[in-house]
Amino acid sequence: MSADSGGMEWIHIKFDDDLGMRLRDAAEQNGQPLGAFVRGVLSENVDRPAAPLQGSFGYKGPKQPHALKAYLAHEFAYASGWVDLQDMLRAKGYALAACGGGLILQTTEGARLCTASEIGQPYAQLMKRFGAPFPGHPHTHLETHYLSQNVLPL
Repeated sequence: MSADSGGMEWIHIKFDDDLGMRLRDAAEQNGQPLGAFVRGVLSENVDRPAAPLQGSFGYKGPKQPHALKAYLAHEFAYASGWVDLQDMLRAKGYALAACGGGLILQTTEGARLCTASEIGQPYAQLMKRFGAPFPGHPHTHLETHYLSQNVLPL
């Protein structure tokens, strides 16, 4: 950063091509030069508490099961428990929620995307892996059924 004689700081920011085009389009639609538009958006939002992967332009992550399966594979593979998994998903703008006898994946705003099974993460498999049911899941009989089964090594 360097100071300007007009009382402004110079900051050089690089945007990926998609975000750069979206910013230019939004500035044009608002009838402002790009710099003035970006300064306005930043000044309106700088004191607002941040939400994971959220901003003035909205979260644009994958929403289809085939893309979500790949995008969230690391989180499901390396989570050490339900709380850890939810924290990792939340950092990307997602959350799990109980639905019927299983789980659904939704955005942190609550928009339903798919079932956990559709992305290769069935509730029974996750319950066995973590050794506990999903916190607050209403179907408590599933815990007895799945967690009492003996697993034979192959």
